[in-house]
Amino acid sequence: MREVFVTKKNRLVLELLSLALACAPLVIPTTASAIPAFSRQHKTECSTCHTIYPELNEFGDAFLKNGYVYPRAHAAGKTAKVERQGQERTEGLWLSGLPEQLPISFTATMDAAYNNDAADSLDLSTRSLRLHAGGAFREKAGFFATYNLYAQGAQSGTSQTPGNVQPNINELFFVLRQALDTPVTLRVGRFEPKTSLWKKSNRVILVPSYASTTYNLGAGSSQFSLDTPQDALEANGFLTKRVYVAAGVVDRNGQDNKDGYGHISVKIGGTDFMGNEPEVDLEHDSVWDFLSLTLGGFGYAGRDANITLSGVAQNPNDFYRAGGEFDLLYKRFHLKGSGVFGRDKNPAFSATPVVELLTHAYAFEGEYMFGVPVNMIALLRYEYQENAQGGTRRYIPAISYTPIQNTKLSLEYIYTDGPAAIDRITLGSLAFSF
Repeated sequence: MREVFVTKKNRLVLELLSLALACAPLVIPTTASAIPAFSRQHKTECSTCHTIYPELNEFGDAFLKNGYVYPRAHAAGKTAKVERQGQERTEGLWLSGLPEQLPISFTATMDAAYNNDAADSLDLSTRSLRLHAGGAFREKAGFFATYNLYAQGAQSGTSQTPGNVQPNINELFFVLRQALDTPVTLRVGRFEPKTSLWKKSNRVILVPSYASTTYNLGAGSSQFSLDTPQDALEANGFLTKRVYVAAGVVDRNGQDNKDGYGHISVKIGGTDFMGNEPEVDLEHDSVWDFLSLTLGGFGYAGRDANITLSGVAQNPNDFYRAGGEFDLLYKRFHLKGSGVFGRDKNPAFSATPVVELLTHAYAFEGEYMFGVPVNMIALLRYEYQENAQGGTRRYIPAISYTPIQNTKLSLEYIYTDGPAAIDRITLGSLAFSF
């Protein structure tokens, strides 16, 4: 590596260059709900389902809710397959339920961070590679999986080689669509329970995630967060084209009872949950031709513990989380809001609980998409979270740019005002999927 000699004059230049770099300390490999395998399978652009990936647009959200099946593709049947592959081979694969292509994709990230308040202010050591698989079998069932192949973390002081996260499964679940010819879809396996309107991966910027769904109670206390993948069984479905509900049970190791959760969302205007676009009166403009509003509510009740005796949880903490959200889209402007309240009866897992803990968190994010040919989103987020250590506020401006649809460059600044100190971190990231 070349040596860099820093003078008073070029020190400022070096710091400005560092601001354009991205994040190691805060980056955790994240999942993706829609992957290039879907684009190859359906022979369509990434922009069919995404604004800037991995954030989903209205059709992408409908694709997810419909078990990775094109919402209006039911009538296509086996005759809609690509003719050049041969009718006999295509029909055989269709009858067996096998996808015509292996539905596998990869996501790679290269990140760095510049921390104004750290002794080692510049960190270039974070990168990751993830495997994704997902698809549908004859529109009757679907599956999704993410596997962490490699993740390189921050420098560990004396060591010149950053520590690596062990390979592991993040999500692996099976979807049975319209089970037993009912409107109910079943999902079983390890996945993020359907509480929030948005999955953890459904963001323009993935680090940090929304405080309202990712917060926990801090060191020495319960580490539960709403967006953590769980071993669960979930039933979901559409009450109408614009009302979606989900409910599930979560199995925790060592517990003699199950967690439970529920979700309901209602959409006004725009594309409905089944992918049907609204009718537009070309002669008379209406605000609803461009406006959509989704309202969501959820609750989660459960128990966790940090001490086990013969595989049985001890000193449990009974808790609940309840929240409400909105998602407003008007032309190129997107506004999101999320708020959560929580109660923990024994947050520190004490043998003799003293006092319960009440918490809350909320986040608001405004986005503006510049569109073709720029393909850029600018956003501003404000969030607040409260845990056992006190309240934390974050102010996050960011931009995200896609030179091509499967490649994204992001730059963000995170100003954190917490109980212990103020942190100022500039993050930059290069991510691409294939």
